[in-house]
Amino acid sequence: MENVNLKKALFVGMYPNEVNKYRNVFFQNLIFAIADLGIECTVISPVSVTKYLKRIKDIPKREIHKTSRGNEIEVYYPRYISASSKQIGSFNTEKISEASFKFVVGKIAKKLEGKYDFVYGHFILYGGLAAIRIGNILNIPSFFAYGECDFKTEVGNTYGIPTEREISGLRGVISVSKKNTDELSQLGIIGNVPVITAPNSTDLTLFFKRDKNVCRKELGIPLDKYVVGFVGGFIERKGDKRLLEAVRQLDDVYVAFAGRGDEPPTGDRVVFCQAMEHEQIPILLNAVDVFVLPTLAEGSCNAIVEAMACGLPIISSNLSFNNDILTEENSIRIDPMSIVQIKDAINKLRNVSLRERLGHNAFLTAQKLSIEKRAQNILKFINEQVGESA
Repeated sequence: MENVNLKKALFVGMYPNEVNKYRNVFFQNLIFAIADLGIECTVISPVSVTKYLKRIKDIPKREIHKTSRGNEIEVYYPRYISASSKQIGSFNTEKISEASFKFVVGKIAKKLEGKYDFVYGHFILYGGLAAIRIGNILNIPSFFAYGECDFKTEVGNTYGIPTEREISGLRGVISVSKKNTDELSQLGIIGNVPVITAPNSTDLTLFFKRDKNVCRKELGIPLDKYVVGFVGGFIERKGDKRLLEAVRQLDDVYVAFAGRGDEPPTGDRVVFCQAMEHEQIPILLNAVDVFVLPTLAEGSCNAIVEAMACGLPIISSNLSFNNDILTEENSIRIDPMSIVQIKDAINKLRNVSLRERLGHNAFLTAQKLSIEKRAQNILKFINEQVGESA
């Protein structure tokens, strides 16, 4: 195997823009970390004309983003037509949306100057399949991240199973959990393409321990209450309503929510509930005593790693997607559909010594899950696969 010095990378996928500044912010975080490792990064992130309508004028077609260290990322926002994902007989319009996405990515990629060492797509649809196509057009190795919560729900039921032709040329897959890696193996769609399991990570320069009372005062959370925290969408899968129901069955327990959704949780047990910018989330995490996320499905949950980095003990699902990061030493695993189990776990963590022990171990686990280390591991994997064909 030849050692390849990677210098220039192309990324494809949904990425933050002027209208939706936190769209796939974790994808952006990874690209920033890779740029800070000395790789010249370019991003192609098509924006839907049909989704953004008049607001699309607020999104420039090209922009330069800078990391905190001053490294520049060139970002292209070509326009594409999204036909949504509607089932019409045996046909789903997701296929039209994906085809339009791939077409505009191809137009931009063909105009780019210089030779890229690889192309990386974020998720299979609206990223991965387009990256493979671009890899074949530009004759460069292609990779995609498999971070979907559930293949059937997010790909299979609408777009269908990618064909052998669509996968042809793929050089490697970055899977976010062993659960996802096993799922790919069982699906059999990538054949013998190498896979690395690289759990999601966090920016430890943003997510770290802070003074609890200072954070509570900033958010208006009572200083003397036992408060559990939740970060995520207000949807059935994430479990905000199940958490609130569990809290209501306990005496003198309160909950702080950060998230968005059509039906935000309300009531006298809710001491905080707002949509927060990503940079504000550490304030909430440091203001609560325990982090609770009774989620039903994930690829690998960034919010959990962020909470661990702030030194919080975790109460979350006993399903396999959490196996890479949660153990009995840093968390209490529960059936995410069981109000009783959620309630009992919250009650158990009233014990301060147990809370501190699990929180300390969670903090130590998070130190191994920095975005810098993940970027290094991914680049090492890509370097190995590029070297194999050099």
